[in-house]
Amino acid sequence: MSPLVRFATTAEDLEAAFALRRAVFEVEQGVPRPLDRDAFDDRASHVVAYDASGRCIGTGRLVRITRRTGQIGREAVPAEHRRSGIGAALLDALERMAILQGLRELTVHAQLPAEPFYRKRGYVAEGEPFVDQGVAHVLMRKVLVP
Repeated sequence: MSPLVRFATTAEDLEAAFALRRAVFEVEQGVPRPLDRDAFDDRASHVVAYDASGRCIGTGRLVRITRRTGQIGREAVPAEHRRSGIGAALLDALERMAILQGLRELTVHAQLPAEPFYRKRGYVAEGEPFVDQGVAHVLMRKVLVP
C-alpha cells in the first residue's frame, strides 16, 4: 500500500513531523538542534506522509518568502524509506500547495546529495554551494506552472 501524503492539519501531524525531523536531521545526520523547530514553523504550511500502520514516514514544509516566491524545506524521510517515492510525493504535495497559495516560484536549499533529486524534478542550481548548520547545500529554484 502506498503512503498517505496529506497537508498537516492537526497538532498530532505537526508533532509527528517535528519528531521525524529530529530523528533524521539531529540523530541520523548530527545536525544541531535548531532544525527541530525554528521561527518559520508557525507560519509554514506542512505536509506529512504516513505508512499503513500510521507511522509518520515523511514530512516537508513550504514557507512564503515574498508575494510570489516560497521556499521548500525540512523535507525528511527515514533512511529505510528513501528511494521509494515518498520524497517525490511530498514534493508534489508541496508544489500543489504553493500553486494553491498563488506562488509562482519555489526555492530550496538542497543538501548536496539531494541535488539530483531536485534537479530531476525541474529545480535548477544557482550559485556556489554553501554550508548551513555544518552541512553543504546549494540553492535551487523552480518556476511553477499553474
